[in-house]
Amino acid sequence: MTAPLDRVGPLRVSTPAESVRAFRRETGWRDADGPPPASYPVVFMRMPEIGEPIRRAAQEIGLPVHEAQHFEYARPVEIDAEYDVTMELRRESDPPRLVSIAEVCDLSGAFVARVTTTLRLIDPATVARLAPKAPS
Repeated sequence: MTAPLDRVGPLRVSTPAESVRAFRRETGWRDADGPPPASYPVVFMRMPEIGEPIRRAAQEIGLPVHEAQHFEYARPVEIDAEYDVTMELRRESDPPRLVSIAEVCDLSGAFVARVTTTLRLIDPATVARLAPKAPS
């Protein structure tokens, strides 16, 4: 990996009970009530401070295609809690990728979780050349 492209944070985030319930419903949990699923921190991507640098960096090269996501936890995220999130973006060149590493810490600074997201960056011209032709 090369040097970081961008660093964001720390940003204060929260896990309101209603948001956790909605996420559980949308991601197929049988019970809406319960702890935040391990993947809940992806909700923080909707924050412009986190989502925009990722979109901007990906668009500089090409079409971002989700390749992998990894969640590492020291302990579970809790309902109705606040956390600080920092994110670092790195670019890989062979093959072209954008890697986002977000760390979630509690308000005392203790590590809670790390979410690593890898996006493969594909040249849109290549995608256009490979697209099937419409029947005549």
